[in-house]
Amino acid sequence: MKTPAPALPETDCLMVAAATPLTQDLRPDIGLLGAHVAMLLAAGCDGVALFGTTGEGAEFAVEDRMRGLDGLLATGMAPGKIVVSVGALAIPDIARLAQHALDRNVDSLLLMPPCVYRGGITEEGTFRFYATVIDRIARADLRLCLYHFPDICGVPLTARVIRRLDEAYPGIITGVKDSGGDLDFTEALIRRFSHLSIYTGTEIHLPQALAAGARGTICGLGNAMPRLMRAMFDAPTAFDRRNLLPALISGDFILSRKPFVASVKAVLAEMNAEPGWNRVLPPMSDVARPERDWMLRDFRRWEAGLEPAWRSFTGQADGSADTPVRRRA
Repeated sequence: MKTPAPALPETDCLMVAAATPLTQDLRPDIGLLGAHVAMLLAAGCDGVALFGTTGEGAEFAVEDRMRGLDGLLATGMAPGKIVVSVGALAIPDIARLAQHALDRNVDSLLLMPPCVYRGGITEEGTFRFYATVIDRIARADLRLCLYHFPDICGVPLTARVIRRLDEAYPGIITGVKDSGGDLDFTEALIRRFSHLSIYTGTEIHLPQALAAGARGTICGLGNAMPRLMRAMFDAPTAFDRRNLLPALISGDFILSRKPFVASVKAVLAEMNAEPGWNRVLPPMSDVARPERDWMLRDFRRWEAGLEPAWRSFTGQADGSADTPVRRRA
């Protein structure tokens, strides 16, 4: 009999869409991944989402993604603090990833609509995709978080489709991650689906989304500034949270000069003194010099300007990050 997984907080839940470090042969580097996730949890994050958009998940083989999850769990990570993205092109691959993750008793699964034939996918097609996946997995313990990110996959996840799925599979659909960047849509989801966990993937919307009743965030920016984001969640009022937005936006602006995933990895490589973090999966490429040097210079200056308790890598008030975080054996 399975032991119940530790629950993520029902409110103010800070989940990081973890970046995935790579070995020289472009497979997940389990040692670096474990050290990175440990840093995120120590910085106050409640959990991580593995192999999502920031984690380059769709580019990995099924076996590599399963090995990555098993490797992270072998470090002692509680499975209830993990959401696993199971997006893939083939439905049997999705089902295989899902079965593997559910057998490990992770908190839930995250699934985006398919990114092929985007011009011809209707609401009916999107519903059929999710319904087929759920029926293929065929497990009562399935907890599925729907993933709205039309800029990536080209297919919007509409409120009508969410409603149909929620009614057809009660208890299976547990939430929605909204990375569409439209605060009105996020707030509409919170109002219409108050029984579901609504996460925003747009960090600058956090104060308003939390005030409206969102459960929290699953976001990529937390890889590079987890302590600042934790401070935003812990701020006593929505007004105090909004006061932290200028700092967050300034850091985001630095990372967004170049493709986000490569920029985050460049920061992690620099701050952890681990050059391997610079590797990204094709078709992406790393940030070339001199732009990378300029970005890293500006990121260091930006972090140095934060309150010591908000700095994730250097100069914290407790001295815990005065030196780079070195790789675990």
